[in-house]
Order: sequence, then C-alpha cells, then structure tokens
Amino acid sequence: MPGSELVRAALPLLRPRLPRLLLAVTLGALSLGSALALAAVSAWLITRAWQMPPVLDLSVAVVAVRTFGISRGVLGYCERLASHDTALRAAGTARTEIYRRLAYGPPEATARLHGGDLLTRVGADVDTLADVLVRAFVPIGVAVMLGLAATTILALITPAAAVVLAVCL
Repeated sequence: MPGSELVRAALPLLRPRLPRLLLAVTLGALSLGSALALAAVSAWLITRAWQMPPVLDLSVAVVAVRTFGISRGVLGYCERLASHDTALRAAGTARTEIYRRLAYGPPEATARLHGGDLLTRVGADVDTLADVLVRAFVPIGVAVMLGLAATTILALITPAAAVVLAVCL
C-alpha cells in the first residue's frame, strides 16, 4: 500500500480538528506573508533612502519593517503552537481509539506480540502519523494559501505577471 493511501486510511483514526488545523495554516501563511512583506518593504526602503528624502517620508516604511519583523517571529511561534497542539490532540485521539480496539478486539490480533513490542509499535506509529500533520498538511496548506494570496495581489498590480506566477505555481 503506497504511503498516501496509508495516510488516507489513518486520517479517520487521527480525526484532527479542522478549525485548529485551519488556524495553524492561517498563522503559518500570515508568518510567511510577513516575511515576504518584510523583504518587499525593506527593499523599497533601501532603494528609496539612497535618494535622501525627508525622514518623514520614510517613517511609515521604517515602522512597517519593524512590524513585519516582529510579527514574523510571533506568528511563526503561534503557528508552531497551534500545529503541534493539533497534532498532539490528534495523537491522543488515535491512541485512545487504538487501545480501545485492542482491548475489545479479537485476542489473536495481539497474541503474537509481547506487551512491550505492541506499546512501542503503537507509540511510534501514532507519533509518525502526528508528524504528518505538522510536516505535511500544515506546510502544504500554507503554500497553497500564500500562493493564492501572492497571485491575487500580483493580479492587482499586473495581470500578465499573475498569469505567469499562477502557471509556475
């Protein structure tokens, strides 16, 4: 059975809470969006500052650079908290369901394994499934959300470049 089918079969066992998963994706997209905005505003600030305009003309950009710099770290931390909270709760749900099935299931299913081996395998497998949420689902969702946002913003500036970006993505 390929890995994607195994993950699809295991998702009902994990039962991750969708609102928490969406919160983690949204916070991750905001964090990366802040990093992108930080790069854009700081590049504009550097190119504009060499012209030596009045300092008040640059003050909004300076504050924006500080804001994006701080929000990038804070939002990244909040995304990690939300995604790991979701994964740990899903792992707890999966462990509960697995132990319930083992307790009330046929004894032949577990008779071949020693207790320690069974606990080790269940623990490692559930941890691997929880890692899929943090290391696959959340980053994929962040990439999709940020790609759509970047394409939309670019479409407002120049539609031709937005089409090229959409095709490349």
